[in-house]
Amino acid sequence: MTMTTIVPTGGMVINSSGQLKAFLGSCVGLGLFDPHTGSGGLLHILLPEPVSAIPESHTTYYARTGIPLFIESMKSQGCREEDLIAFIAGGALVNPLSPQEMNLNIGHRTLEITLACMRSRGIPIKMFEASGVNPFCMSLQIDTGTCTIEPVLDRNGSGELPKTHISLDQISAAIDRLLPVPQIALSIAHMLSDEDTNISSIADEIKRDQVLSANVLRLCNSSYLGIPRKIASIDQAVVFLGSKILIQMVITAQTEKIYLGCEQGYSLSRGGMYHHALATARLSERLARARGGIAPDVAYTAGLLHDIGKVVLDQHIAAVQPLFYRTIYDRNKDSSELEREMFGIDHCQTGLVLTERWELPDVIRDAILFHHSPGSARDNQEMVNLVYLADVFVDRFLTGLEIEKTSSASMEESMGMLGLQPQQVYEHLTVIAESF
Repeated sequence: MTMTTIVPTGGMVINSSGQLKAFLGSCVGLGLFDPHTGSGGLLHILLPEPVSAIPESHTTYYARTGIPLFIESMKSQGCREEDLIAFIAGGALVNPLSPQEMNLNIGHRTLEITLACMRSRGIPIKMFEASGVNPFCMSLQIDTGTCTIEPVLDRNGSGELPKTHISLDQISAAIDRLLPVPQIALSIAHMLSDEDTNISSIADEIKRDQVLSANVLRLCNSSYLGIPRKIASIDQAVVFLGSKILIQMVITAQTEKIYLGCEQGYSLSRGGMYHHALATARLSERLARARGGIAPDVAYTAGLLHDIGKVVLDQHIAAVQPLFYRTIYDRNKDSSELEREMFGIDHCQTGLVLTERWELPDVIRDAILFHHSPGSARDNQEMVNLVYLADVFVDRFLTGLEIEKTSSASMEESMGMLGLQPQQVYEHLTVIAESF
């Protein structure tokens, strides 16, 4: 049985056998193969080049720095540069209809650097399939030295999607089956809003739930936060991290449990919905800091919960998953539009029901309800547009996680409304790779 290795966004893998895969949207995949040694590798490039000094861990994120490292790594495995052949794919447009795309032009610039590097080193390109607008999977079969491009999900199947009206009673029943929301998280949030709350009482509240405590400590000690010291207890976490970061960890831990409980419909890989939500949360937080005037911690929570309504519809999507995926791209439809056509309701609206049951703040509610249609929001427009932008970019640069197609038609308007320049967005896209 062939061993398959998924190369994540910003990652590099070199093997002497098996299959390497990368899910590509606006990212670029570069495969190298040496027919004499039988070794091959795949580099999943996120961005064209850094705009400032970068940590060593980010070297493979960029074409300018990652490709030379990739070639040298192949040579360290016994390959000769003159024997290498290349396969190149990816670079889809973020928004083919927008002038902003011409300013960002990320995929095209990454392709240009990749091609120039191959030409300057005399490495022949055996396959080149790039640009376009849809995501796909690039596979390098090292045993045969062949490369293929396929849809992210098997698009076989025929027929029309079923139209099944989902009632509010069914939605409520589905919500009742979910883990109760983060009541403990909400309790902590209320405590944090009270200036008289003793910080030790927050730790006491978390410690009441042993599973939650363990998950919070796991997140605190993961590469997610990159803390140089080990945090051994909730008491240490409160003191060392501060209350706002700690509440992020509590909500993240609870949300992870909810998303991981639904893995048959929208998720295309284990933890797909959760990793998409986490990347959107972190990019929302970064853009909020860059823009100013928007609370970064609230932006993080809004990004984390933006797709929570999918949990309610997941079982219904599971029954028609390949057909649903195929129809989105064959008809070039926003996924929420197709959900409304099928069920009479979309994941944004089911998310609204959840926010009301959980008594979440209006700003979180609006981000959940309008993140596919930011122009429809009347209140909290800045937060809605911010989460929308983060969702668009995560959808384009972190494909292969969940079934999602967010129309980028509002991207230019959203960036203008927020006063964000393309370069500001570009500088923070590395967080997408860091989140995976």
